[in-house]
Amino acid sequence: MITARMAGGWRGAPPVLPVLVRPVLVRPALVRPALVLPVLVLPVLVLTMLVLAWVWAPAPPAAGQDRVRLAGGIVSTFAGGPGGPALATTVPVAPCGVTSAGGHLLIGDGAGDAVRQVNPLTGWLRTLAGVGPLGSGGGFSGDGGPATAAQLSGPCGAAIDPAGNLIIADTANDRVRVVAARPGTFYGRPMTAGNIYTVAGSGPPAGICGLDDGPGFCPVDVAVDHSGNVVVADTGEADAFNKPALVRVIAGRSGIFYGQQMTAGHMYVVAGGGLSVSGDGGLALRAGLGTMIGQVRIDQAGNLVIADGRVRVVAARAGTFYGITMKALHIYTVAGGGTSLGDGGPATRASVGSAGVAVDGAGNLVIGDTGNDRVRVVAARAGTFYGITRKAHDIYTVAGDGQAGFNGDGGPAVQAKLIVSGAVAVDGADNLVEADGSARARVVAVTSGTFYGRPMTAGDIYTVAGNGSGPGFSGNRGPATSAELGLPGGVVVDGAGNVVIADGRVRVVAAAPGTFYGQTMKAGHIYSVAGGGASLGDGGPATRAELGAQDVTMDRAGNLVIADVSTVRIRVVAVTSGTFYGQRMTAGDIYTVAGTGVGGFSGDGGPATKAEISNYTWVAIGRGGNLVVGDTANLRVRVVAVTSGTFYGQPMSAGDIYTVAGNGSTAFSGDGGPATQAGLNYPGQVAVDRAGNLVIPDSGNDRVRLVAATSGTFYGQVMTTGHIYTVAGNGSSGFSGDGGPATRAELFSPGMVAVDQSGNLLIADRGNNRVRVVAAASGTFYGQVMTTGDIYTIAGNGHIGFTGDGGPATAAEFFGTEGMAINPAGNLLIVDSANHRVRVVTR
Repeated sequence: MITARMAGGWRGAPPVLPVLVRPVLVRPALVRPALVLPVLVLPVLVLTMLVLAWVWAPAPPAAGQDRVRLAGGIVSTFAGGPGGPALATTVPVAPCGVTSAGGHLLIGDGAGDAVRQVNPLTGWLRTLAGVGPLGSGGGFSGDGGPATAAQLSGPCGAAIDPAGNLIIADTANDRVRVVAARPGTFYGRPMTAGNIYTVAGSGPPAGICGLDDGPGFCPVDVAVDHSGNVVVADTGEADAFNKPALVRVIAGRSGIFYGQQMTAGHMYVVAGGGLSVSGDGGLALRAGLGTMIGQVRIDQAGNLVIADGRVRVVAARAGTFYGITMKALHIYTVAGGGTSLGDGGPATRASVGSAGVAVDGAGNLVIGDTGNDRVRVVAARAGTFYGITRKAHDIYTVAGDGQAGFNGDGGPAVQAKLIVSGAVAVDGADNLVEADGSARARVVAVTSGTFYGRPMTAGDIYTVAGNGSGPGFSGNRGPATSAELGLPGGVVVDGAGNVVIADGRVRVVAAAPGTFYGQTMKAGHIYSVAGGGASLGDGGPATRAELGAQDVTMDRAGNLVIADVSTVRIRVVAVTSGTFYGQRMTAGDIYTVAGTGVGGFSGDGGPATKAEISNYTWVAIGRGGNLVVGDTANLRVRVVAVTSGTFYGQPMSAGDIYTVAGNGSTAFSGDGGPATQAGLNYPGQVAVDRAGNLVIPDSGNDRVRLVAATSGTFYGQVMTTGHIYTVAGNGSSGFSGDGGPATRAELFSPGMVAVDQSGNLLIADRGNNRVRVVAAASGTFYGQVMTTGDIYTIAGNGHIGFTGDGGPATAAEFFGTEGMAINPAGNLLIVDSANHRVRVVTR
């Protein structure tokens, strides 16, 4: 059995590296920092270092090199993805936009870089566009191809046009994009059903809205007017870059709209231009919309309704609307501008911090009041709405008690705590939908009945999408390709061919139907076998234990060995009952075999369960079945002896822990001498080759090094037991050397290594977003002719992103190559961590 796997992910990368994060753009005031942080902090920590690799990465190789490397296997997604189909309340989402269209609830999952659809009858969710689950980091790709294979970045608004096409405000990509419902010509260009196209915006040069040449374009919301034109709320980054917020129109066909002659597919400004809220009573084109523009909607009379801190209306024609006499194409405030809450009084005298607005079936305005953490309604006329008699044009709270937080599900909406991110909608049953900053979409039932697959009571509030968590646990017991993974780390293939993934929990993708780890499993489905509890749980069922699994491997008895960064321990899940690591264990239960739960360095030469280890660790099984620990933050590799004997040149006692490489200094030193005297720089996941040697990715030194288990000649070098040697990398960060000696090649922060069935050394060259191979012997491997000791790329084109499924692995984009394993068929499994997937390269 091959247990080739993951090493020192970016989570264990050198903290001395500078921080560079791609800004995550959301529309102003729609998502509060206090709520974004718990949802996004873990992916940001990981993505920070990965983006650094992107920025510092060397230029891609010459075209001739790429052509040489295109030989080899085909890559596809094996597990993970954007999520769904699944019950919407089980899938992590971070809605920054909601709307009802085509009979379904549409969610712009801004942090998830996807557009989701929730069925209002069943409550099930599916992803309509975007490849990234929550925390993926986003990107731009896929125009002209299937929408479900395209990258989006911070999409918020979405709408459906009269032809059934999906319109997306791809906010952080500075674009409006369309997913065609059928073949045809739309917005001036031919389209294919199911494919995605940009119809406005050219994208920013630096991933920030408003940095394009010209007036700036940062679409945060879209709507479709009665003529089939797309109306766009464009923040223009007025606050950050002194560029005004605007309302624009993309003409669906040629004609006169909003007093202007328009051409199909062209874009025109219809409101805004000033840098402060101004211009009431005058032409909308001369007004200022300020810096808080959020949603834009079309009311029953065809007027534009704009949330820009207040709620304002651009009249489509002359008439009286919302109690105000209006002129065509002029702008008027209909809610907001006051200094107190103002409930029960005129809407224009109330304090409103509005980034969201919708229009219900009775013509009432529904407001996402971010300043007061309430959902409020302005009555269009006198009558009874939402269970209370209302006066025309007065404002009332219908959800939220004014205190930011999350509670109250299943009870009266006005008593619940909300974190109003701004976006609101009215669904097909006239229920009110709110995009909550707690990473949920919540519904206020207007009438009693069954909605989203559950019974609801009029006036009460319910969560209908999102589980309030960050990325990404969903899809358990369903198809692995429909499940969400969080930040997967290690991967290993067990004796039955099942793929075991360290993903905070430990999850298993069954290779065939059967009973594994005490559960009945279906082939290709994914199951949680450890983690998910709230307490340590030692000595009890593994599925009830608290766990932060960063890495996993299998020992010789088939037990799962886990690097648990949450409890700062190495833990074992017994597959069968027996005595292992000096402890009596019961099948399915979990036990600590190393670490005290306190991060640090102590205990060498004594019992492993009394020793301190760091909170960034990786595991492997070494010579004699000993447990090898990549103790990254302690700058060491350590061994827990399973039996007494001499290993790596040291006498060891069963159950005790020993350092076998690294002196605790952040340095490069010691090649050719005793490994325990050598300097390592953030060693990652260690592999064990067929000779029992320890192969160490010395990440910060941009090398792969080896500690000889016995004296002999390995990788073309004469080695001494217990001494350390460089076998790949010249110490310079970069990408070079393919097709030549591995020790002369440049690597960029190699994080993990593995050994394949032919004895070749696999390297996750993380900073280069590639997997590379050092050939153990001359021959043809992974579709390439290789020479002993030389290095070759077998997956990844060096660019950061997610592309390439169904094509050559060497032409594909990855985002954080982490764990690796070889399955029984000889195919290569790669943890594409920041894309929240495990991908497979077939032979």
